[in-house]
Amino acid sequence: MRCRRLSTTAAVRASAVALCAIVASACSDSATTAPAMCAIPLEDFYDAGPARSEIPALTNPVLATRGTPDIAYLTLGDLVIGFTFNGQPAAIPHKFLWHHEVVNMEIPGEAITVSYSPLTGASVVYDRTPSELGALDVSNYVLNSGLVMTDPDGSLRPQMSPVASCGPNDGSSLPQISFEVMTLGAWFGQNPSTWVASSANDPDILYTLFPYGSNYQNPDNSQLVYPIEGGVDPRRPPKERVLGVRSGTGGIAFPYTLLDQLRGAPNVFVSAANATLDGEAIVVFWNALAQGAHAYRAEVDGQRLHFELVEGQRRDVETGSTWNFAGQAVDGPLDGAELEPITDVISSYWFAWAAYQPDTDVFDPPVAASLLPLSQLVIPTEGVDWELATR
Repeated sequence: MRCRRLSTTAAVRASAVALCAIVASACSDSATTAPAMCAIPLEDFYDAGPARSEIPALTNPVLATRGTPDIAYLTLGDLVIGFTFNGQPAAIPHKFLWHHEVVNMEIPGEAITVSYSPLTGASVVYDRTPSELGALDVSNYVLNSGLVMTDPDGSLRPQMSPVASCGPNDGSSLPQISFEVMTLGAWFGQNPSTWVASSANDPDILYTLFPYGSNYQNPDNSQLVYPIEGGVDPRRPPKERVLGVRSGTGGIAFPYTLLDQLRGAPNVFVSAANATLDGEAIVVFWNALAQGAHAYRAEVDGQRLHFELVEGQRRDVETGSTWNFAGQAVDGPLDGAELEPITDVISSYWFAWAAYQPDTDVFDPPVAASLLPLSQLVIPTEGVDWELATR
């Protein structure tokens, strides 16, 4: 770690004094303060300089509805983080978060933080309501090349960990809420009245410009802007998108390319991946048009379920019921039943998931998934029946 005093810009001034005291302690090789207040040693963090803390996190950004000029910077194939806030569906696009990384949404009695790290591809939504914690900001620091947030009390909060890792709130955790990462067209198909983050939040930002170069997001590109602990896990392409279901320092990573290949045929839009985690049956549903994956507990009223594809639809083996992307039974004996979403999940690049969850397993398909080419997931933009993205 390169120790330097934190910027006191508006983004971090609330935490600068407390955090600088911790940094100063670590830089002076103090054996008393730093270990007690830092679950992750400060030397594991990389100080990226004041410029990073000047990334403008937002609170209650301007939102717009479908068809308005303020969301003309988006295409229907762009990925968004979708969630429900105050009973209203909302979407914060990845393009928007390339330039802000942290968006806080808050009203009396409800507060969440939507975050996306363009360097790790990680999307996470945290619930600040139970802790009454104030808005989170972007810090100077990165950990394993990923976003590190700072809270109003001066604690460092790595985005891909629910637990604060340094500062007065060291060890305190934030729960996640259920969220989706999918194409804007699919989110519109499921939530036609959604709010979407507007380009009017900062007219000087070119929201369509990815700040780290056109090739950075290529799945096979091993380029990293900052170092990661232990190097890149070679089991999957470094920037392949995965849905990670967390368990301690492990869990299961579901590569999106494998989920897509489980469709088995180009005219089938869906798949289901069965797995067991900590003795519990789970299932991940995939929809190719949505370019998204949902993780659920594969159980209804104590009955464990196993899913398969029948005539291009997901059905459970036990009852023959048909299930949609939202985890709802839409036909058969279980019609109207719902699967419980798993909230402790992260959508990210493989290298980042493996760095934060070093004991992770990788989903192993029951048969070789080879009908569709790897790393060629085509996101449609026009002329698509987006209702298919709900299947």
